[in-house]
Amino acid sequence: MSAAVTYLNARVVGAAADSLRVARGRVAALGERPAPGDAVVDLDGAFVFPGLINAHDHLQLNNFARLKWRDRYANARDWIADFQPRWAADPRLLGPLAVPLPARLFQGALKNLLSGATTVAHHDPAHYTFHRRDFPVRVVSRMCYSHSLGVQGERAVAAAYRRTPRGWPWIIHAAEGVDAAAAAEADALAALGCLGANTLLVHGVALHPAAWAALAARGVGLVWCPASNDFLFGATAPVADLAARGRVALGSDSRLSGAADLLAELRCAAATGQVDAAALLRLVTIDAAALLRLPQAGRLAVGAPADLLALPALAATPAATLLAATRADVRLVLVAGQPRYADAPGAFAANGSAASRATVDGRPKVLSAAIARRLAHLGVAEPGVTLDGA
Repeated sequence: MSAAVTYLNARVVGAAADSLRVARGRVAALGERPAPGDAVVDLDGAFVFPGLINAHDHLQLNNFARLKWRDRYANARDWIADFQPRWAADPRLLGPLAVPLPARLFQGALKNLLSGATTVAHHDPAHYTFHRRDFPVRVVSRMCYSHSLGVQGERAVAAAYRRTPRGWPWIIHAAEGVDAAAAAEADALAALGCLGANTLLVHGVALHPAAWAALAARGVGLVWCPASNDFLFGATAPVADLAARGRVALGSDSRLSGAADLLAELRCAAATGQVDAAALLRLVTIDAAALLRLPQAGRLAVGAPADLLALPALAATPAATLLAATRADVRLVLVAGQPRYADAPGAFAANGSAASRATVDGRPKVLSAAIARRLAHLGVAEPGVTLDGA
């Protein structure tokens, strides 16, 4: 394996640099010429972003189709209740649920990798498979969570918050709906002492701007999932002021209610008209990193992990390019300096790692050989993805 790789003809987002040197899994230099002995990869003018951060996903639910049984829900509790009698009989649930959990988690991670997300906050129990070398993305480990007041009840939620180290985020679905019961959840959490500087509320649809201003004053943040919100409720949280304060991160939720991936979620967020392209870029990089207490993520700086996404210049600015991109446009994704998904095998060869050819949404692509082997072994059927020879 090469000691280092220098990526040339790059437009590094957030740095006045046209090159990036990677060594030992970290960014070793920005804007410098290759050192003697470096392998070199030409990125042909691509924008190089920090690896994107998906602040909310249920990785094991991404082999399901979007499902609901009413045109609009008033509260997520009603949507959850609609599932209960169907788990044992509805083929749209039985089929995906029959897939073993490691395969479903892997598919959720692959979904994120292909969209340039290298770090994911998984809002469900941790699993041993997250630590495998062939697991596609990083999963946030230094966090605690509760599902919701409606599912777990006040005592369990309060206990979970008290157990959370103050330096870790505590994440909970809250105000997920448009009715008075959803709106009352913020007051209930306040009464329980669960609204602190490390609290992240997921969804928050029912809360009006004045309520969000008061929550932001306490240091509370929001994980915004507009595609899921629109699908279930026909509404989403008012985020403009919060985003201006740096208190919003974007999450794709799972495909059970959300967008196909984080790139699609970004387009949905843009369509609300609440946040401009430059702010949306922050929601999946530096703002998400700050809210999730990930000081090494969301930026490309010397010494930081070499998690990155390279996209061809589809528009004049990096932010506009990100909103225009689909997973088939992705030129390169590195996690800890290792190529995992790319247009061509050059980056893998430069790194000394093995690659496997694939097709993603009709375009020829390359995956890490380890990820491709795991994909084949698990029999994961990710829509639009085929391995050559499969």
